[in-house]
Amino acid sequence: MKGSKGYRRNQNTSPPPNKRYKMEIIDDKYIPLVDVRKILEKKEKEYQTEEKEMLYEQKRALEHARRASKLTSKEVNEMKQKLAELDLGLSEEQLIKICNILPETVDDIRAVFAKERFKYNEEEIKKIIDVLDQYR
Repeated sequence: MKGSKGYRRNQNTSPPPNKRYKMEIIDDKYIPLVDVRKILEKKEKEYQTEEKEMLYEQKRALEHARRASKLTSKEVNEMKQKLAELDLGLSEEQLIKICNILPETVDDIRAVFAKERFKYNEEEIKKIIDVLDQYR
């Protein structure tokens, strides 16, 4: 074969079976890191029993969720409820960001929402911090 430089592909062998699952996106919504950790740990166990390997992205997400999730699901849900009761008009996405990151100062909260329109004054932000301090 011209231009093949001596390399031949074996036509009789198929590639080794893939030991990975492919993920299908069913829904797109924000969830707390503690829930991400639970979902991925469940998948990890399923994959291990079937002798499959998690995708690289799944492994990295699980590693991050294990390091970064500091609260239980119950605590996160309580915190989200208390933050929502402040009547600041925080969206579900904002509530989850706050619960995941647990910012400690007014500037930390402003940094979390630097790319968004964030209309809260220092007093309102301190109310958020007071709620977060109950869960540190």
